[in-house]
Amino acid sequence: MLNELFEDLYMKLAMNFYKKAAHGQTVEIENISAVEMACLEVVYFLKKPTYSELSEFFNISQPNVTYRINKLIKKGYLTKFNDEKDKRVYYLQVTDKFMEYYCINNNYINNIIINLEKRCTAEEIEQFGKTLKILTKEAME
Repeated sequence: MLNELFEDLYMKLAMNFYKKAAHGQTVEIENISAVEMACLEVVYFLKKPTYSELSEFFNISQPNVTYRINKLIKKGYLTKFNDEKDKRVYYLQVTDKFMEYYCINNNYINNIIINLEKRCTAEEIEQFGKTLKILTKEAME
């Protein structure tokens, strides 16, 4: 039962994101492949990774990562900046152009939270928060 509930939640969140992304958005994402979108999301999730960290995450070569990153920088979805101490190290960061597109799901999630807070007691919300922390920790391991 828990598997089905979790899968249903994930599916509904993903479907809402893709529905809003595909229909009637004022922000367009130009010429981005599924692999490039995955790369952008991972950069966002890892919070300013280096080229090496991204290469390690995807288990692909450094030149392959560099090629993908350079394409996304040219399209305006990523920026890179030097480490202050070691100028050989570059960090990656998504741009506002990406965030405008990516955050289209925020209102949907905020509405879910507002409705959850209306329907549940403070204790239930607190327990749910604890459960989400455990779930998040487990998902990353």
